[in-house]
Amino acid sequence: MDVKVSVVMPTYNRAFILKLVLDSLMDQTYKNYEIVLVDDGSGDSTLEMLKKYPADKLKVICQENQGPAGARNTGIRNASGDIILFIDSDVICPRDLIETHVKNHQESEWLIVQGQLVRIIDLDQAFKAPFNMWHYSRSFFDTANVSVRKKHLEKAGGFDAKSFKKGWEDLDIGLRLLKSGLKAKRLVKEAYVWHYEGNFSHENVLDFFEDRYREGQAALSFYRKYPTFSVKMMVMEGRLFYWLADRLFKEKYLKSPEFYKKIKNLLDAGKVDKAIALVRYNGYCFHFKGMRDKIKQDGYVLRKNNSPIPL
Repeated sequence: MDVKVSVVMPTYNRAFILKLVLDSLMDQTYKNYEIVLVDDGSGDSTLEMLKKYPADKLKVICQENQGPAGARNTGIRNASGDIILFIDSDVICPRDLIETHVKNHQESEWLIVQGQLVRIIDLDQAFKAPFNMWHYSRSFFDTANVSVRKKHLEKAGGFDAKSFKKGWEDLDIGLRLLKSGLKAKRLVKEAYVWHYEGNFSHENVLDFFEDRYREGQAALSFYRKYPTFSVKMMVMEGRLFYWLADRLFKEKYLKSPEFYKKIKNLLDAGKVDKAIALVRYNGYCFHFKGMRDKIKQDGYVLRKNNSPIPL
């Protein structure tokens, strides 16, 4: 079990948390690995902070901002490992993370190994908050904690940085990998990481909703690239979904102090998981808004023979 692993991590203006992330990766039980960190045009103190880490373990590549997909492609090109483990720069890792991913890859060379995330809003909860079903995700390729052999990523052509600037770039390459014959293996009780969701201030929650809006627009691009019924259901595009969204969500209320007070009450009562789940659920309001706005802007949902299909 001496295969080399390259931990590929893009980062952008996250110096405030990056030390904690890197420290968790420096003390791994598995020793044959490197960290390939791609600084995607940060304007904070990231580069200065990175000087503290040994060059034989941490490979730093700087580039102008290209977005997560472009940064990960840069990481893949500069990785020397046989297995690529993607980690986000707001994720704190257990000591046996790399070892557990490698162990699972011993079963087959044709695996995507997907780990889970424990969502936290207090960095002190890293290494403490346990995994439970509030955190479970059925995602088969979430770049916060997923690994695959480098040769498969190269054969697939890497991430589609042209079509996806924010959101769905991970599922795009994941779908291509599945189509090439790989199987996804989801880990549940091992190899989970702690993902920092932000401090859950009102401003932080509104920023989360804005991210879901942009990802909703990217979801439509994903559907246009793969115009199948299964993908239509995956992105939840269609009149039925919009009808349900209109009845389940009220955008004005979700942006209001009244909604945030409800979140704050849950936090004050120590019900952090429920607060996070409530915000994430209501994020779908902005997912649907992003899709609808893009459809309205473009004037069509799909194209057929390079011509827009009328709404």
